[in-house]
Amino acid sequence: MLECAGLNVKHVQKMAAEWDPFLHADFICHRSQYPPNYLLPIDEVSKDDHTYLWGRAPVGEWVEQHDPFVQRGRYSMIAALALDEGIIALRVVEGSLRHDTFFKYLHANVLPLMTPFSGPHSVLLLMVLHNPW
Repeated sequence: MLECAGLNVKHVQKMAAEWDPFLHADFICHRSQYPPNYLLPIDEVSKDDHTYLWGRAPVGEWVEQHDPFVQRGRYSMIAALALDEGIIALRVVEGSLRHDTFFKYLHANVLPLMTPFSGPHSVLLLMVLHNPW
């Protein structure tokens, strides 16, 4: 996947090291204007059985892993988390999460749990990665 974007692990590690602490502080400051129980963060994660072609080992040692090559399906999970309640809305799909599935999840699972502003679960916080490339 990194190769399709014209990247490798070294590029990604460099980009992660160059994150802007001032932009991060601005985000934290902006987010802190809301009480924690107002926030309803949503995040997505995926899992597959892809065998990675790189690893880490102590300096001067080889990385060795003797496992059979297995490549099965991919599963994606999206969850809404609430303070003192944990996961309150969850959806697991086989394959990648597409925008239509995401909108159905918001409409059917998340919006019914939200309240008008100035109440608990009234600010939806989406975890979005903006790729500069």
